[in-house]
Amino acid sequence: MTPHELWTALPQEARERVDALVVRRRRLTATEEVLKAGVVPRPALHDCFRLVAVRTEILADRLVPPPRDVDTLAGKAAALPGPPVALELEWDGDTQGWILVLGAVLPGPSGRPHPLAQWRETAWTEPLATARTLADRLGVPLRGPGDDGPVPVDARAE
Repeated sequence: MTPHELWTALPQEARERVDALVVRRRRLTATEEVLKAGVVPRPALHDCFRLVAVRTEILADRLVPPPRDVDTLAGKAAALPGPPVALELEWDGDTQGWILVLGAVLPGPSGRPHPLAQWRETAWTEPLATARTLADRLGVPLRGPGDDGPVPVDARAE
């Protein structure tokens, strides 16, 4: 099903909910909304992702900017279940390409860092400067990948 066909098949209320989620950058929740909208036959997950990507492009001028200033990120870190022991910058891939994620590492064996911010297709210097300033403010070390960008998937297995 094409994005246009799927969009026209959605009830008006579902369209409004999807667009509200897209504007708030909640792509996975928007995709879930498309899936549970009751379209018959039920669309494939890939079709739902494509529709949300198209709606993101259409609504690009209305997207809520992600909070990436140090004061907001410090507030997000303070709201975590415990104080961070480190910050970590990590390259990650998603359906739209490579992103750089800033996460807070909490004490204990919790596993993955709690995401605080992400940058898509940006110069490395902005996220690094923000992360260093935040780490200094929180009094924690900053860990991260090298300066050469994302690690190719083939190299991760080595």
